[in-house]
Amino acid sequence: MALTIQDQPTTTYIRPAFAPIEYLLNTDTDLNTVTGFKIICKVYFDPTGANTLISTQQLNIRPLTTQAVFSVQDVVKSYVPITYSIPEGDTVDLIQNPLSNFKVTFQEYYNSSLQGSVVDSNVIAAYAASPKYIQFASNEWQDYQIATGAIDKNLLSGFNNYIPVINLFTAEDTFLKVKETQKIQVQWLQRSATANLQVWFKTIDASFATVSLSILDIGTTTQDYFALDIGRQEVGSHTWDTPPVWTDAKYFAVGLYDESTVEMCSNTYLYELDVCNTNYTAYELHWLNRWGGFDSFVFDGKSNQDTDINRTFAKYATDRISGTTLVYTTSAQRTRAFHTGTSESYSLNSRLLQDFEVSGLEDLISSPEVYWKSPEGFVSVNVGGNVYEHSRAENGKVFNLSLDMTINNSDERQW
Repeated sequence: MALTIQDQPTTTYIRPAFAPIEYLLNTDTDLNTVTGFKIICKVYFDPTGANTLISTQQLNIRPLTTQAVFSVQDVVKSYVPITYSIPEGDTVDLIQNPLSNFKVTFQEYYNSSLQGSVVDSNVIAAYAASPKYIQFASNEWQDYQIATGAIDKNLLSGFNNYIPVINLFTAEDTFLKVKETQKIQVQWLQRSATANLQVWFKTIDASFATVSLSILDIGTTTQDYFALDIGRQEVGSHTWDTPPVWTDAKYFAVGLYDESTVEMCSNTYLYELDVCNTNYTAYELHWLNRWGGFDSFVFDGKSNQDTDINRTFAKYATDRISGTTLVYTTSAQRTRAFHTGTSESYSLNSRLLQDFEVSGLEDLISSPEVYWKSPEGFVSVNVGGNVYEHSRAENGKVFNLSLDMTINNSDERQW
């Protein structure tokens, strides 16, 4: 009698850990002649290295069938790291982080003992992405993985500020406005080795002519997660063949080029240097997007700051006896605040947004990990909002985003 895997995640793509990761199993054991039939499922982390057993589960056959479906998503997502470099002012050169690898083994159990041989699944890699279900079912998530011979793939960004080429720009293209001091980091997912990967970086003038082209050789890559700082103040520190030239530059663009196939293997992402000064305090937020990367945006509209104060009071007995006399004083504390906590909250507003920015900022509202780049460094924050309106210019609306931001770490007063 045998247990077989009829369908399982392919090794071609890296799996988003916060989307279905399932195995379809089938047995040819005659279930009418055995008792207590189960499938024992064991999940291993780093199977080609430490091979650590992280979960053992029992699986029942689906009623009136010989099949079973095993979902490993809830186990895997606890073991994928969320990686963002927040170096407190230092420039991030190329970061390469290994991915999390897993495999599952299956074995039949019946008549009070293990039966047959162990069946191994594919070894799969996973990362911390959470595509919407329609994006998963339509395989859109596969467009966010770089590989040799695969063109027009996306970097790990929730903004669609890209075009498929790096040599032709027009006013109709979608340029994401960024500040000169803004920290901008591009991340990408390499699903297979590329022998001669390069980062191409262009500065562009107001007439959309190229000011400079800078090339950064990455060399041979493996199946990993990569990140690179490309902000105006950070990008010049990398080892480009020619440093970026910013004289007369109004825009810049970045993309990945495969020298072995002589073609762009990613889309080209477009940015516009926003030099407007609104005279309001600017708040730069960074957040984990659905694709497992981090985006950033500067809210430089009118803002308000509030200090929220939370007190807990208790009544205390006061010593009113002085010798043979009852003494009452105005300074006696009969009710005291035995705990006082304070927290900072902010109301932020953006500039007027383009349609693609409205879509990209949805990730900010729902993100589980958000940072404010404050003057003191990166601060963990929560942003409020349970409903997000997707306003569109085609509907006759100009739209700016208002949101509430609260510092995660509260302060405590003396007591």
